[in-house]
Amino acid sequence: MRPSLSSISFGNLVVRAVPGKGRCVFAARDIAKGSLVLADPIILVPGAESDHTDQTVVGRYVFQWNEEDDLAVVLGLGSLINHGLPENVSLVSNYENMTMEFYALANIKAGDELVYDYGHDHSELAEYYGIPSEALNGVSLD
Repeated sequence: MRPSLSSISFGNLVVRAVPGKGRCVFAARDIAKGSLVLADPIILVPGAESDHTDQTVVGRYVFQWNEEDDLAVVLGLGSLINHGLPENVSLVSNYENMTMEFYALANIKAGDELVYDYGHDHSELAEYYGIPSEALNGVSLD
């Protein structure tokens, strides 16, 4: 029997569909501050090719990999972690292992959504990423 797309468990994490937000990653158990939450393998997109991702839906799921404008396609649950403030996970590019690592910035309670700051202004979050403007009301980008 296949699991429902509305909720799939992955050990310490659960992916659930949330109306108006799409798929979201939640803590299934308490996660201590500083803990490694995920270490997802990546596909490297060289900087010379990175402009092409913006023209596709994949562009909404790539991550800045390094200072040379290379991008990473994250092959795991990290690609489903949504924008949110205050963020409760941070991202670290692990160049040696070719993984994107996600660490808990605070104690995360079971049931809390994992979120990080995409680093864009409200108009880009709404227009490019499709985040409803009402979800951004009262959210400071400071």
